[in-house]
Amino acid sequence: MEDKLKKVQSIISSLDQVLIEEPFVVDQDLNAIGKVKVIYNEIGDALSFAVKVLPEYPLKRLNAEAITFYNKELIEYGHVMGDGSICIHTAHSFDVKKKLEIDFSSLKRWIQRYFVNKEHDEHYEHIIMQPVKYKDEHHSFIFTDTEHKFQDGDFGFFDFAQIHSGLFYDTKINNHIILNFKDKYSKIIASSKWSSTYANLPSANTQFGVYVFMEKPPVVQTRFIINNWKDLQDKVPAGFFTFLHGLERNNQKAIGAPIPLIIGYKISGTEIHWQAAMLEFGRFPIGYEKINQMWGGFFIDQKIDWMMTRNSSYEYFFGRGKFTDEIANAKILIIGTGAIGSMVATTLIRGGCKNIHLIDHDVKEPENVCRSEYAFSNGITNKVNELNEILTSISPFVEVQIMDNQFFHVRTKVFNRPHHLKGLEKALDEYDLIFDCSTDNDLMHILSQLILRQLITLSITNNAQELVCGTEPNHYSWVMNQYENVLHNDIEDVYNPTGCWSPTFKASYNDIAVLVQYALKNINVKMGQGKELRNFVLQTNENDAFSIKLEEF
Repeated sequence: MEDKLKKVQSIISSLDQVLIEEPFVVDQDLNAIGKVKVIYNEIGDALSFAVKVLPEYPLKRLNAEAITFYNKELIEYGHVMGDGSICIHTAHSFDVKKKLEIDFSSLKRWIQRYFVNKEHDEHYEHIIMQPVKYKDEHHSFIFTDTEHKFQDGDFGFFDFAQIHSGLFYDTKINNHIILNFKDKYSKIIASSKWSSTYANLPSANTQFGVYVFMEKPPVVQTRFIINNWKDLQDKVPAGFFTFLHGLERNNQKAIGAPIPLIIGYKISGTEIHWQAAMLEFGRFPIGYEKINQMWGGFFIDQKIDWMMTRNSSYEYFFGRGKFTDEIANAKILIIGTGAIGSMVATTLIRGGCKNIHLIDHDVKEPENVCRSEYAFSNGITNKVNELNEILTSISPFVEVQIMDNQFFHVRTKVFNRPHHLKGLEKALDEYDLIFDCSTDNDLMHILSQLILRQLITLSITNNAQELVCGTEPNHYSWVMNQYENVLHNDIEDVYNPTGCWSPTFKASYNDIAVLVQYALKNINVKMGQGKELRNFVLQTNENDAFSIKLEEF
């Protein structure tokens, strides 16, 4: 360690515009600690930083850098934490000298941007707070947008429901979603924009809390959350204390029970954020005093136990990536929810799609699980019902409907005269996109004759050598020609399970997923560019390195 200490100090002392202010020593945790000055202009002005270099350096400790620069006097500037540490992002290197050069360069860039130029990031920088446990457990409150415009000083009730408990590192966490907001008379004034699955959770799961809305964030030094109730005194209306007092007085039987308080504030012209704190009946942090013959409430001198909150509005939920709006906003029908159809469905949902209808007459059995999106733990069940649960568990913004599984059979195979098909065409006109993943050639023959907004037929050959995608009107003949005359589809080497003869194609989840994702990527790109979709085939090649070739027709 001594050798490493000398090396670190020697390298730092050789860096341009960096001076050793206090020599580095090794503390009891084997960290190298010292102090440096960094000169930031031509006349020699400098900033001092305490430096801590962890034993792992130049490697990271978990996901965090193993070097930290501290200066509490800089806490008013951007990207400085409450302990005065500078939040910098640096590049990776195994070499100590190179890594120190990189890290000090990052520190110098921070000095120029945030100390010298006093830059402010355009994106909102969330309040810096450290959530704590309530009775040895964590609690989170996940919220989304509402249509309501809250005003400074509004207060009342909100309903929330627990969705799932789990572990947050080594501590149990209870996760809740905020369902709606009510005024102080318990009248609903705003509903959260969750899908009906979440908006209509059983009332037995629903609890209530209280909220207060203030125009500005509850912070000190622009971004550090207030940590004592008495410091919120001037930020809430006087009536809020009466409201809390009455709530506690009217719930004497609930003494000792927790009740969350969420505090809302604007973070932009239209966007608001909520922070949650946990109260306890019988111990609300409020008091009363008589001033000028008038009784008034106040917050007492007591630490605030802040809980976790997360903004899960649609824009945040899919902020890291989604399908083009032409797909995400489309009303979609998926016919057939086997291997291909279930993958199409989950991919569309993770891509931000909000309105999907499913149809399939089949049931899921254990042998379906290995190459689809289904789970063994759900046992034998209708594919569409299980897929509905999967899709709504992925996204809180999707509305899924299950169609009558006889819909197409009756309308295409029992009644298929021209006037019947006109009725079918009219019934399907509500869909912007129809994915036919049924591999039912009879159905494809009839559907491809109809005038639909966009019909996409997906199928794969045995062993997933090719994926065939028909998108153009009357693509039945083109698809059949691919299978019968163009592609080599070995229908002899199929998988035969035990029991009644029911052969199926061979392919793994990976085989199918890579083709489905490729096809959806192509469809997404073309629709995003406003281009007309053309029939295409994806051909795989495993002779050397695996490759996929897309050929449009």
